[in-house]
Amino acid sequence: MTGALPRQDGTGAPTPGTTGRRVLVTGAGGFVGGALARGFATLGWEVIALDRSFGEGTLGDGAGIRRVEADLLEGVPPSVPLVDLVVHAAWNTTDAATLGVSPGHHVAANLRPLLGVLEFVGRIHPAAFIFLSSSGVFRPEDATQALTDADLPSGMSPYAAAKRAAELLVPAALEGATAVHVVRLGYLFGPGEETRPSRVGVSLVAGWMAAAREGRPLPVRADNPRRDWTFTLDLAPALERLAGGDAAGHPLHLGSPHVLPDRTLAALVAEAFPGAGVVTVPAVGQVKPPMAPSRIPALHDFRWTDPATGLQLLAAGASGA
Repeated sequence: MTGALPRQDGTGAPTPGTTGRRVLVTGAGGFVGGALARGFATLGWEVIALDRSFGEGTLGDGAGIRRVEADLLEGVPPSVPLVDLVVHAAWNTTDAATLGVSPGHHVAANLRPLLGVLEFVGRIHPAAFIFLSSSGVFRPEDATQALTDADLPSGMSPYAAAKRAAELLVPAALEGATAVHVVRLGYLFGPGEETRPSRVGVSLVAGWMAAAREGRPLPVRADNPRRDWTFTLDLAPALERLAGGDAAGHPLHLGSPHVLPDRTLAALVAEAFPGAGVVTVPAVGQVKPPMAPSRIPALHDFRWTDPATGLQLLAAGASGA
């Protein structure tokens, strides 16, 4: 079990809630990275939360979290201590045209920070490294029913191409003492979601909830596509388990098995807000099939939050939503 994180009892997998473990989370000022930083801190980890900047109130120091503001284009700063686990969540998801940059600039802006993190990991040899990829590496034509880890991605947008390249670079760069886990995430929703320059859009769930709060109808595409949905509060516990096991040697699809048509999910959102309703809008472009989670032994009994429960927590303002 090369690179497995130690338990206090020495059996090789992490024990939730124990202390003495340190994780570096890059992109911790964002939606996913912030959820991971808070989640690992809740599980008893000492968290080094790294990002170029942190919005006011997005992620405070304390409670097991130490913020580090740095630009990964210059590498991981020397002030970052040795860690047992690195989770690379930093990524620019805003498309090149919206940013007003060339596709080449967009690709470089994502891969150059990754190279700096890989140099850091190769120098300190943590027990495990997790690279967060995305179902965005796929095109709608890559599968008909569900996207499995046996399907070959063919996405060629700057975002997709950089993720695909990183899926190859990471294990090649870190072959050796560190266990490398490449995981693709699908559609995510959860507390604390807001826009920032690197992520100008929000999830459908966040958009629908904002519309419902403002008394506007919830728009649903006429083709009513099915999507997989994972609650972000589940990510840190799932990744903790994953990091304690053997590396799969190929990208894994990590997420809940919960798949819903857009209209069903929008109706669940509307139920939480009296007077809210759903409206049908034209379908523009294709939507890729839902992502089927990989069979991961460490997660065989993991309990994923179902969308209805997650929405109830969000509507009630749980966890700072």
